[in-house]
Amino acid sequence: MNRPYKYITVLDYSNGQVYLYDYDETEMPNAADFVESRHDLDDVNYMVHQYKPALWTKDVYYCTKEQAYQLTNED
Repeated sequence: MNRPYKYITVLDYSNGQVYLYDYDETEMPNAADFVESRHDLDDVNYMVHQYKPALWTKDVYYCTKEQAYQLTNED
């Protein structure tokens, strides 16, 4: 079955963050290369999926991409 993967979720253990990326197989057909261009593959687990991920918790903090990068780069 040919499924159009549209998203990649990355669990980055080096900084304790979860990342979600839009993914287009026509632009970068190898998901591992896509993840490796942004993360160290030794420090992450990733999943490629067709549908938007659904995450629920009572205390989720939503922020912009800029705010998330600022949080990960604070001293």
